[in-house]
Amino acid sequence: MDTQNDVQLVKEIFKELRLHLKNYIQERNFVLSNAQMFTFLSYLPNALAIASDRVIDNSELNALQNIAIAINVDTMVNLDLMEVLAIAPEPDGIMSNQEFNIRAGAELLYIAQNMDIFEKTFLSAVKTFLKFDRHPEHDTSLSKSFAAMMDGLIKNNRSINKLEEKRKLDSIKTELGLA
Repeated sequence: MDTQNDVQLVKEIFKELRLHLKNYIQERNFVLSNAQMFTFLSYLPNALAIASDRVIDNSELNALQNIAIAINVDTMVNLDLMEVLAIAPEPDGIMSNQEFNIRAGAELLYIAQNMDIFEKTFLSAVKTFLKFDRHPEHDTSLSKSFAAMMDGLIKNNRSINKLEEKRKLDSIKTELGLA
């Protein structure tokens, strides 16, 4: 981090994220380090897309299983990023990265299955998380990656109501500022 403003931004973003996710984290006993939260929120748009039609079909379930296998804090967060994330305080009682890597995929499935309960919470969290994206117009930005990730899941599934699912996903992307 180069400036005091950058340091303050990281602290504010994580404080806001923890506030948005407080009830979910308590309910699920899913206490995350900053690196784990960064990783989890990086994959969360998949659950938002999968749950857009409130039905998890077989192709979406398979996609979630593949995502669950891929989630790994150590490969997602390099040392430079870890240094940035360490600026913000962390709660006591965080789980190990190994436990997180095992549980994260199941949590994404739980969220997708219970999106009617958690949609507002996680839309707010992802919106806050996107404050890290300093150049959303760039092709490699977090915003563009999230939009492509969400579109890809919908494009490749076998939903019987693809038009409605696409309409809901477009609404989610608009709310997140990704459209």
